[in-house]
Amino acid sequence: MLINKPLAQGLLTGKYDPGHPPVFASGDHRLRKAWFTPGALKIIQDGLHPLRQRFGDTTAALTRLALQYCLQQADNDAVLVCFTRPEQITENLTSAGIPLTADELGFVRDILSRLQQRLDAHSEVFLDEKDGGR
Repeated sequence: MLINKPLAQGLLTGKYDPGHPPVFASGDHRLRKAWFTPGALKIIQDGLHPLRQRFGDTTAALTRLALQYCLQQADNDAVLVCFTRPEQITENLTSAGIPLTADELGFVRDILSRLQQRLDAHSEVFLDEKDGGR
């Protein structure tokens, strides 16, 4: 299985600050997504807190968790990680690190599941679908 966007466009790496939400160029598809709004970014930041406490507060630590979580779903999984800078290729490859233990995998699964539930309760993914696309 090929897993696309395992880092959720940087959201799972702690890249975005809800106090200073990202500004995207006109036409960028992320402008349509509620996940990049201050409210959702706060939910994500709070949801990642237990992972940061247990595994470390670096981008590399969170990247490792996201990549290993995806890679360990089945024996034949692969991930397709996008990048905007060439340095990110090296960062992502070196961050993958060692596989998660069964205990760590369960912990990450639980935290990400709760985070997904909070995001789902917050809003629809696409801002232009709030009222049926009207």
